[in-house]
Amino acid sequence: MSEKKEPRLALELYLVRHGQSQGNIGYEGINPSEDELWDPKLTELGQKQAELLGERFSDFAFDHILASPYARATATGYAVAMQQPENGCHDLELHPLFCECGMSENPGKTIETIRQTYPNTRKAVGAEGYERLIYNDKTPEDEERMNRAKTMIKYLTDRFHNGEKVLVAAHACFNTFLIFAALGLSTEQGFDFANGNTGVTKILFYEEGTGKYGDRVLVYHNDQSHLFRDFRGIQLDET
Repeated sequence: MSEKKEPRLALELYLVRHGQSQGNIGYEGINPSEDELWDPKLTELGQKQAELLGERFSDFAFDHILASPYARATATGYAVAMQQPENGCHDLELHPLFCECGMSENPGKTIETIRQTYPNTRKAVGAEGYERLIYNDKTPEDEERMNRAKTMIKYLTDRFHNGEKVLVAAHACFNTFLIFAALGLSTEQGFDFANGNTGVTKILFYEEGTGKYGDRVLVYHNDQSHLFRDFRGIQLDET
């Protein structure tokens, strides 16, 4: 009988969808620019949601915070970084491969342009070669998106493997693929994962063969308890 290994946590991942964007609610009565259509910003409510998300983690120190370079995800990740405790992460890394699905012609923005609004941002490790921080789907097929999600889960697990606490702010569609990839699931299994605005999904990655309940554990999914200010006691304990 083989000796049971002690659990060794490699990565603690918090996957977040952005706050409500103008694209989520539509443009009735608004005449948006082409850039705003490609890259909608957070609504007033969405910014409040992002601030509440940041407040939720204001005494929980992340080692790294990453985001899609789209404005709605960048603003959400930035709100978390700006409310981190002294020993937390106060800058935001942007990686184009966290971009949303289905944006095949978006020209994207440079890091210099993004920094005009969000000064504490930089290109993520591995994204240095992108002049414009954008990834455009080559095809609308799930297979291509799933392959990208697998690439980004490998990116995270290769880069972070010493128990780091990492938050990634991205998008509803691509987050679904990231969850499938993280848990070794297929998109053909007939179910989906809902991702509400600023919903948090926590996944633990253990060193191979050391996880008590498996090497990848979905702790919770789409938790939006930080949005319910009158019921803050139901918020899951992050300590």
